[in-house]
Amino acid sequence: MLDLIEKVKKNVVAEFRELQLWLEGQEKLLLTKMEEIEKDIMARKEKGLAKHMEEVRSLDHLIQEIEEKHQQPASKLLQDIGSILKKFQAKETYENPVDLLLKPKWTIWDCSDIILLLKIAMKTFRDTLESGLQLQEVNVTVDPDTADPDSLKISEDRKSITGLNGFFSYPSVLGCQMFSSGRHFWDVTVDSTRRWDVGVTSKPVNFKNVHAQTRQWRISGWYMRCTAFSPSECSELVLTERPTRIRISLNCEEGKLSFFDAKTAALLHTFSDASLVGKTLLSYFYLEQGACMTLP
Repeated sequence: MLDLIEKVKKNVVAEFRELQLWLEGQEKLLLTKMEEIEKDIMARKEKGLAKHMEEVRSLDHLIQEIEEKHQQPASKLLQDIGSILKKFQAKETYENPVDLLLKPKWTIWDCSDIILLLKIAMKTFRDTLESGLQLQEVNVTVDPDTADPDSLKISEDRKSITGLNGFFSYPSVLGCQMFSSGRHFWDVTVDSTRRWDVGVTSKPVNFKNVHAQTRQWRISGWYMRCTAFSPSECSELVLTERPTRIRISLNCEEGKLSFFDAKTAALLHTFSDASLVGKTLLSYFYLEQGACMTLP
């Protein structure tokens, strides 16, 4: 037991360390991008300032030339001024400061948009982690509207189910509670050697012929035999003793459904199925005639 705890502790440290390293890497990439923007803006400013100073010097030189020639005869002065202006206009035109900063502006907007995305992603991550870290015990009750009254007898508190004559119907019933996120568990006490099934099912469109329109992930018990059924699996389970109290554990984000012998904590079976992720699921119960179940 202590070895198992130590192994789990190491796994926890490793997973959080991996997450920490990834976040640090993403932070470094984003900060590097921002630093490159700063350098680009400074380089563009220096380039623009250098061009501006060059233009100022050219204007000073032009003014000086005009002042030197203004004593000349009018015809000569006009001819020289035309030559001077033509030479000045031939120089490279000064780049608009707005154009110089256009590319950095787009990059800054992109980084700001990433920050908003990070805030949303972190909130989703925190909510998912906080709900997932806490394994929630569910007070499951069954919904009589999902059962055929001729095939199942359900107690008033909706906690006890007894199989009647299911020859002309499918004796199953669904729980009232729905699951789409987080980690949950509930126990079922089985008091029968007749066939029983427990597990989860996808949410039906309506409550007519539920079994035919849904997909189930369940284990089925009958005497000392136990079988696991899913849309893609059918496997016999090896039992050392017949379980009378089953614990069903559902991890919605991971798409994992596990069944335990609640009295010994022995794992009976686990479904790891990506098709469970993102679905709305309900607890599922099936009882043949004479079988009994109780939800503690």
